[in-house]
Amino acid sequence: MSLGIFGATGSSVIHTLATTRPLHVIYFDGQSATLTETGTLDSQMAILGGDVPPIPTYNHIYDENQRALGLCALVDELGIDGVVRMNAGFEILLCNWPQSGVEHLFASNLTLPGNQERAQDKSLPNDPNRQPPLGFGNAFGEQGSFEWLRSATWHYGNYGQGGPAFEHVKLDLCTMVSFYDPELRSLDGLHYGRLVGNQTFQNGWGPRRGHRLVGISHDDAKAVKSQLRENIARRKCSGVEWGAMAQNIISQHKTRLLDMSKTLDSRQPALSVITRVHELSHAILYAYIEYPFAAERNPNDVEALTVSRCSTVYTSRVKPSALSKSELLLYRSINAVLSRLCSAEWNLLKWSEKYTTQLLGEHEDIDPSQIMQQIDEKRQLVSSLLGWIGWDNWDQCEVRCLADQLCAIPTWPVVYAPGFPQGGIYAVNNTRNSEQDLREFWRPKCINRTDFDRGGGRGREPDYQFPDVPSYPEL
Repeated sequence: MSLGIFGATGSSVIHTLATTRPLHVIYFDGQSATLTETGTLDSQMAILGGDVPPIPTYNHIYDENQRALGLCALVDELGIDGVVRMNAGFEILLCNWPQSGVEHLFASNLTLPGNQERAQDKSLPNDPNRQPPLGFGNAFGEQGSFEWLRSATWHYGNYGQGGPAFEHVKLDLCTMVSFYDPELRSLDGLHYGRLVGNQTFQNGWGPRRGHRLVGISHDDAKAVKSQLRENIARRKCSGVEWGAMAQNIISQHKTRLLDMSKTLDSRQPALSVITRVHELSHAILYAYIEYPFAAERNPNDVEALTVSRCSTVYTSRVKPSALSKSELLLYRSINAVLSRLCSAEWNLLKWSEKYTTQLLGEHEDIDPSQIMQQIDEKRQLVSSLLGWIGWDNWDQCEVRCLADQLCAIPTWPVVYAPGFPQGGIYAVNNTRNSEQDLREFWRPKCINRTDFDRGGGRGREPDYQFPDVPSYPEL
């Protein structure tokens, strides 16, 4: 990241460091190093300042020096080493260098001939990410942003083609603090209501992309900070592998739900659609269902038992009394998610079963005058479920990218957004953008260096250039 910003300018020196022990840090989830007014800094504002202004000032967004002082005061209070945040790269703020045990390995002076002179040449555009005549960077300026994007794709897993994501940061879910905690009453009902402009939800970002902490009370912000302090000081964990549990649930349900969504959206004959929905819903519930003729149960009992087994299979042996407060929130959340998933999947199985295998005792012939309406109702059911849970393919391209391509998603500030009046995350606030524009903006896509140079990141072609910061009145 630092190379992408500064590597082609002035007298640049990059320092290579190494840890000598595990570092204890706070990780602010999401793109918390993304400097925007659209919510990426909300959690830091709430914890450091006790509230989130609905219209933040310029300094609220861009005064990173002041924010670092506040974060280090928090780090000192908690007795840990620092803070990790992410945008198109991961960064760590170490607040006590000698205590951290981090060692300096070497420094490399990246200065090339003419760097200083070009930076002072007023005839060149004020763009360090381009070679003359399009900017004042050096011979490596143009490739810097694209290579920064390449490194960003490591963070969400094997260049966006699946596989493990960034693993240097080991999340301790036992001490997680969440602003979705229902005890934070000031946020009740507010998460969904903080959209600006035409921020249509696309590609599995779901309603969460509009979630804000605007409106959080001082008491609730104080409670989150207090819980964070308590979690770190009195770490009590059950040993349950919550991350592995969540991944297993996703693996079991996600691809089948996406398959059903695609099937219900297709123009296949009605019977083909129904048969495929039945196959997929049955595959999910197969291990939990006992049909009436085998278990001598009536259909209502079969439904209750199947949904119950499916909803509790991962947590039925977890003892709530043995969990920390953070784990208890995870436990309840997993139960709530599974309950909604399994109930919806039973709905789909029961509907499709009466037209196919008819093992639940119901039989119905397809009525051409009604079946398309039923299919549309099931399509809306699956669409609503996927939108609520946010499990769409937001981080993977639909096809495998070629060797000279990267699977790119919007990661500030190296964002591929050709044709937008301004790029990056600011583009989604422009009310002139159509739903189709936004769908394309958020869609993961394969791009090569030529594509990116035209419409991506800090080094895009001048005709498509966007400012690094939006306009503020005090500017």
